[in-house]
This record gives sequence, C-alpha cells and structure tokens, in this order.
Amino acid sequence: MKRLICILVCISLMLSCCALYSCGEKKNPDGPVAYVLAEKGSAYSLSLAENFKLAFEEKGGNVTMETFPAGTTGFSEYFSKSIDVGADVIFLPNSIATAPDLLKSAKDLGIEVPILAGDTWESSVVLDAVHETGLEVYCITFFDEGDTTEKAGEFVTGFRKFVTENSEYYEMNGETDMVAAVSALGYDSYNVAMTAIRAAIEDKGEKVTSVDVAKALWDTDLDGITGKIIFDENGDTITNSTYIKKAKTDGTGFEFVKVQTVDNHAKKGTAPKYEEEGISIDTDNRRITVGVYEPTTGDDSAGGKQELLGIIYAHSLDNKVEIDGEEYEVVLNVSDNGSLVEYALATSTKLVEEKSLVVIGSYGSGVSIAAVDVFEEAGLPAIGASCTNADVTFGNDYYFRATIVDSFEGDVMADFALDIIDTEKE
Repeated sequence: MKRLICILVCISLMLSCCALYSCGEKKNPDGPVAYVLAEKGSAYSLSLAENFKLAFEEKGGNVTMETFPAGTTGFSEYFSKSIDVGADVIFLPNSIATAPDLLKSAKDLGIEVPILAGDTWESSVVLDAVHETGLEVYCITFFDEGDTTEKAGEFVTGFRKFVTENSEYYEMNGETDMVAAVSALGYDSYNVAMTAIRAAIEDKGEKVTSVDVAKALWDTDLDGITGKIIFDENGDTITNSTYIKKAKTDGTGFEFVKVQTVDNHAKKGTAPKYEEEGISIDTDNRRITVGVYEPTTGDDSAGGKQELLGIIYAHSLDNKVEIDGEEYEVVLNVSDNGSLVEYALATSTKLVEEKSLVVIGSYGSGVSIAAVDVFEEAGLPAIGASCTNADVTFGNDYYFRATIVDSFEGDVMADFALDIIDTEKE
C-alpha cells in the first residue's frame, strides 16, 4: 500500500511539474519560444497568461509557463528557466506592484530578450523601473495620448491641465502629466454611464431605477475616445484592435509602436428579462449617485487612482441631468476595495446601500468578479473600465465592460510576440 501511495504521489508531482513548466517535447521543435511568468491566485495574471499561451501555441510557438506566489520579490530562479529553455521573448502579465522587482531580477540575470506585459504596465512605476534597468519592455494598451484626432486631442489637453493644476490629482497620477490608458477608459466609462442614465430618464422620468439604466446600457452606441462602445451578448465592448507601446529606456514615457488587430466576430447584445426591482433615485434631494468601485490603496492603487482620475475628470465636465424640468445633481461615491478580494463584499455593498444608480469599476479583475453577486442581487449595473478577465461579464447580466477581454489581449500579444521575434532574427 505504501509503495502504491508513493507511486501515486510521484505521478501527481510529475503531472504538476508538466503543468507548471510545460515539460515534454515542444509542440513545434523549430518554432519560437516564449517564457510566461504569472502570479498564483491572481485572476488577471493567470487568465491573461493562459490566453497568451493558448494563442502563441496555436500560431506555431512553444511556451514554458511558471507561476510565483504573491509577495515574491526575487525572481532570478524563474528567469533562469527562461534562459534554460532558450526563450525568444518573455511575457509578464502581472500587476504594476510586481514590475520593479521583476525587471530588477531580469536585469541582474542578464536578460536581453524583449519583455512583453499586459495592459496594467502603462504606468510611471514601470517607466522608473525601465529607466533603472534599460530593458526592452512593451505593453498592450487601449489609448494613445499621441492620437491627433480632435476628440482625443481635446481629452489629452484637458486631462493634463486638470491633473497639473491640482496637487492631489497630480500626486494620484504618479506626479506626472502622462495620460494613462486606464484614465481614458475611466473617462469613457463615465460617459457611457451618463448616456445610459439619460436614456433611462427619458423613458421613466423620476421613477427611473438602476434596472432601467442596465436596460439602457444594452442599447449604448457611443463614440468614445478609446473607440466605439457597443456591448455584445456578454456585455463586452466590440472591438478588433488595440495599441502596443514601448517604454522609453530613459523613463520619460511610452512611445507608440503599432496598432495590433485581430478578428472579432461578436454581435451586438440585447437586454435580458430583468426581474430585480433595482435602486431608485433620490428625488427629495434631486440627486443621482454614480458609484465608483476602485482600489485607491493596496497593490493596484497606482492604476486604480489613474482610472479614478479619468472618471473624476469626466464628472467635472458633465454632472447635471434634467428630469421633468428639474435639475438633478450627479455625485460620485468612491468606495475603495483596497485591491483585495476579501474587501469586495463590504465595499460593493456600501455602494448598494448608498443608492448608486450605476457603478464604474474596478481596476483589477479579481475584485470585479468578487462584486458580481452583490450588484446582481441589488439590480445595480456596473461598468468595468479596464478589468479584462472574461468571468467579470460572462453570464453576469449586470456587468458590462468598456475594454477588451483576456482572450483578445492574449491573441494580440501572441501576434505581437511573433512579429517582434521575426524582427529580432532578421
């Protein structure tokens, strides 16, 4: 019996190692190699890593994937594996908080291949780390602050003025006037919310509820600064392209590299049959509350604050609605989820109890997923500005998304990884 147990344990360990290190023969012995390092327990990191792996291998590449425990600060042993497998590119779908330690370890180990990251890395934190290491770092993003179209240009100019003239906002933005993509997404998400609120009010007047806003969101068709926003059957924005940027080695900013496009055959969605009563507006005080569910503390606070700034800026430009000839004030109610799933219940419940008509957020997929049931039970729609995990919206009739999903992002980054490998080998 002991021998049988020992054999079973060994088999289990072998299977675990294969899953962790993608051991065994390469799917394509002559194909390019990517090394992927994700964080255990992170919905965002694991989902994006798996989607990249799937797409890269489907396109003829080989992937070695590892995971590290939360709180890890030294990554030399992991990057040694990337050298052992002969990685042509490294993909790090991780939070901003881990970026400095990841890049320092990569530099210390002499990593010279391109490093790719997900949408979270467009941050001054990453620029500082790149400046210290000189590594070649690329990230996917949703907005180009160098966009010369009239609408985007007006946003960039206005946002920069907004943050530089207010010391609190300037600090929240990492003491820089950069326009992060998540700020643009926060801006668009607020405008989507206001568009839906006005459409619901036109239909229901002062009897409007949060459920009416949810219904109106399904009919949204908004030309945002990050692109056209129309929701598909899952509540996700229908798009087929996004941006790739490279961190300047002097730490002064991100430079536009290219627009990366993949096929998207999604169709416009329709509202389901809602049965919840929803949350009514405050007619006594003529007030409409827009809840903001973002991390302003914790590991994701840097990105959460930049997303929040986009929301605040949009609110500063549009904060009144009219109902039956009476002016109503639109107020923001910010609830800090602390970047932690265990805080999600309390902070999302607060937004329900304080009678939000719609919620925006959160930066971070894990905390967004953790709030799904609270919002659904209350009949309260939420618009995820930058959370990319498919589980945020899939099967959740009250959660919408103003950005791409991990499957799309993984496909885009796999395409770009192969492009850059080909370029490096020429």
